[in-house]
Amino acid sequence: MPIHNPPAHLREFLGNMHEVNQLLGIHGNVVGQGPGRKRNVEVLNKSAIVLLVACWEAYVEDLAKTSLEFMIDKAPDHKVFPNNVLERVCSKNSGINAWNLAGTGWKTALRNNLSEVLAKTVGNLNTPKTAQVNELFLKSVGHSKLSSCWSWRGRSEKDTSEALDSLVTLRNTIAHRVKHTKSVRKKHVVEAIDLVSRLAAKSNNEMSRFLHKLVGASPWNEVTYKGTG
Repeated sequence: MPIHNPPAHLREFLGNMHEVNQLLGIHGNVVGQGPGRKRNVEVLNKSAIVLLVACWEAYVEDLAKTSLEFMIDKAPDHKVFPNNVLERVCSKNSGINAWNLAGTGWKTALRNNLSEVLAKTVGNLNTPKTAQVNELFLKSVGHSKLSSCWSWRGRSEKDTSEALDSLVTLRNTIAHRVKHTKSVRKKHVVEAIDLVSRLAAKSNNEMSRFLHKLVGASPWNEVTYKGTG
């Protein structure tokens, strides 16, 4: 995913993913790159899965924050934001708290709303599955279903969402039980890296288009990962 001058969320993601790839490099240094099943390195594969899902979680949070800040920066007023977001913010600032929305107070209120949504979805639950990611973007910036863009040749949105959810479940099992019932092999890590990288690119591009529709300006360039837009 070569990118010139990437936005903050992608820059952080690429840096974090470099560490996942370093684990694969250690794997190769320990047992070599030849064919055949490798012994006594499963702990590296498990570690890579845990780190990879952490990369995805951080990316989702960063993308939501970057998107919100871009909207706040470019919006002439609060009316740019979708109604479901405004209704949510207003419900938290009714009565005397309505004064919090006066002047530029709506900007602070929208940032506080994002923090609250993060705490109740991805951040607090530590579970960046499809449903939680969709909920985060719906409640923070008004995108109705971010996962609607998670498809490419040979893989439907449903298949991709199920693959992500299975990956997060695997991470949770490893993190909570350490010894997973099924073996975690290097090919599982490679496939997971490919999945998360494609999801990151797709989500980046979808939010770029979404924000452009709302404020009339493109926040960042779209990117391509292995031939997908």
